[in-house]
Amino acid sequence: MSVGIQTISEDDFQAFQHLIYTETGIALNDSKRCLLSSRLAKRLRALRLNDYIEYYDYILQRDPSGTEMQEMINCITTNKTDFLREPHHFDFLTSNIFPAVARKAATGGPRKLRIWCAASSNGHEPYSLAMTVREFSAFDASWDVKLLASDIDTNVLAHAEQGVFDAEDLAPVGDLRTRRYFDRGTGSFAGKVRAKRTLRDLLTFRQINLIEDSWQINAKFDVIFCRNVMIYFDLPTQRKVVEHLTRYLKPGGHLMLGHSESIQWTPNPLRSLGHTMFQLPE
Repeated sequence: MSVGIQTISEDDFQAFQHLIYTETGIALNDSKRCLLSSRLAKRLRALRLNDYIEYYDYILQRDPSGTEMQEMINCITTNKTDFLREPHHFDFLTSNIFPAVARKAATGGPRKLRIWCAASSNGHEPYSLAMTVREFSAFDASWDVKLLASDIDTNVLAHAEQGVFDAEDLAPVGDLRTRRYFDRGTGSFAGKVRAKRTLRDLLTFRQINLIEDSWQINAKFDVIFCRNVMIYFDLPTQRKVVEHLTRYLKPGGHLMLGHSESIQWTPNPLRSLGHTMFQLPE
């Protein structure tokens, strides 16, 4: 049975540092020791384990299905997100990217749009993208539009796929769009909203670990949002992920990063457009 769980020791912290880096690419520096201790303590209590090294051994030796490894990953990921976060990216979709895609279609190109949200978290970003698509009038019913939403955390993916949010989360969306794209809950669901089918039908949710060598994706994308992910990776991992993401962009496609992220030290063919927006040359 478990007892009072103490702060993780230096040796145990280093063991988990290495394991988490190997499995997720997340680089935890020493300042994250208390944070890691707190988050993993939940799993120790759930499994009635006594200490962190026992949990470490449990993952490596008593978890053949990988279920607990995934639980650990879910515990240590950070899922801060909002609707229409960093709105200049959504403005740029409407003012530049979408019109360019529509112009190509008007001159004989395919009436097809592909977007990948590579850090879906609880779903605020992919549903923000879906709203932005629906509000662009040129994308009528004749268009083949698909949005892929992925994350390494299976818990947040399951939440995102449901499309259910606290009503207060919709403040950045505004009343008009909230009424247009969300149904308000009643009874036991009072205070909640659910995305309408017009948004949900655009989205496909999948678990994808960005540091894996193969993503099992057959499409190329007009736009990839991979925001506030690189900040958790060291430079070699950033280099690997950016190179891999770039291979999934269509010629002329765009990559959007978070406001505090940079790939200037990562060799890549992308052209910076400012405001953490990048474009692959045609």
